[in-house]
Amino acid sequence: MKINEDKFPILSCIENNVLSEKIQEFLDRQIPEKEEQKDIISSFPFLVNRSLQINYISKGIHEKLIETSNFIKAKELLKGSPTTTGLLLLPETIYPDFTNVPEYVDADSEDYPINAILYSWLTMDEHDKISNEWTLNDLKNRIKAGEKPPQGADWDGLIEQLENEEEWGNNEDRELLILPIYNEGTTQASSRGIVNDDSMYGWEYSDQEDRCWYGKIHDYVMSFILFYNFTETETKVIHGIDSGEQRRVKLNGEKFINSSKNDIEIIDSTYFTKIIRTGEFGVSGHFRVQRHGIGNSETKIVFIEEYKKSGYTRNAKIKKK
Repeated sequence: MKINEDKFPILSCIENNVLSEKIQEFLDRQIPEKEEQKDIISSFPFLVNRSLQINYISKGIHEKLIETSNFIKAKELLKGSPTTTGLLLLPETIYPDFTNVPEYVDADSEDYPINAILYSWLTMDEHDKISNEWTLNDLKNRIKAGEKPPQGADWDGLIEQLENEEEWGNNEDRELLILPIYNEGTTQASSRGIVNDDSMYGWEYSDQEDRCWYGKIHDYVMSFILFYNFTETETKVIHGIDSGEQRRVKLNGEKFINSSKNDIEIIDSTYFTKIIRTGEFGVSGHFRVQRHGIGNSETKIVFIEEYKKSGYTRNAKIKKK
């Protein structure tokens, strides 16, 4: 399979794994009116001109990530996990779950397909800092352009607050911001629901904390974060066309070639599994949180295949990420 700009047009906005201002063209296609773009543009500081970890999600792994139940027992590992900004390239189109979006909104999830996800996974302090800087600069630019505050609004007070905002000192909790992409445009349905924190992983897709909009997509990305950081994986990097390095790889019988200008990681699913086969009763395959290391002080996630016959344990191909 070729991974290129034809299959994933978002790659045309990225060079050497850095997202450029070309992403604005994607937004212009979705929302031509500049005034109506502000809510989505407020996401750009988290993504634009930042180095991206790009991962193509193979079909087998995708099928595991889409089921939050596979990883919910490892939810506690999200706190303190490595922060990153990234792009997920999906093997198939997925849709948000709008089941509990209020009826008066008249939103159909089929109108908001997704085959790539830009995301920012930061500490709460980092997230607030970027958000506050954007809000402050936007407010100052509006004042400079001659815009007057709405009745009752205290813009001077807000500016003073933003300029003197103190950090919470919270380096454990994480916040996830997403920008869903489909082919040549973004498919963000609402200004709401594009940010969730780690504590919301696995919550129902209700109006609570705007989970009714993109809760399913947030859960998918958080499942990936758990999978990537806490399973015994080996990533195969296929390099960009100008790198002079390896651009092809064959995994599980499928050939991949990278025709973009970026390095892309593909995870070989045969590396993350620890297969245990024992007993004659049937137990379905599942992920398990497992303690290890000195005094069981470390944690990882292992996949246990369905139990078949007594016999053997085969460890993952690699021991440590």
